[in-house]
Amino acid sequence: TRLDTDLSPDVPRLCGVAINAYLTMLLDTGVLHCDPHPGNLLRTTDGKLCILDWGMTLEVPNDLQYALLEFIAHINVEDYDSIPEDFINLGFSPPDVTPERLKSS
Repeated sequence: TRLDTDLSPDVPRLCGVAINAYLTMLLDTGVLHCDPHPGNLLRTTDGKLCILDWGMTLEVPNDLQYALLEFIAHINVEDYDSIPEDFINLGFSPPDVTPERLKSS
């Protein structure tokens, strides 16, 4: 069953398992599943997490792993003022663009 529609009481635990799985992928293997929409996260009949559709993965270089983790953390705690710097650290912006310029745009 799709994790977002399953009414089983262990779904919050499985959401934690998913977060741990993604952090392990990112920090231990350097490979990230890039398509974690609700249709790809399932609860199996025996209460396990199933992550589907491994057709879109990304190898994350060591130097970007921490930057990506910071970006995710800033979104999670709604620290939107830090996101322009995250964009620069992740290489999403041209090198000559400052965080201040991103904040003003």
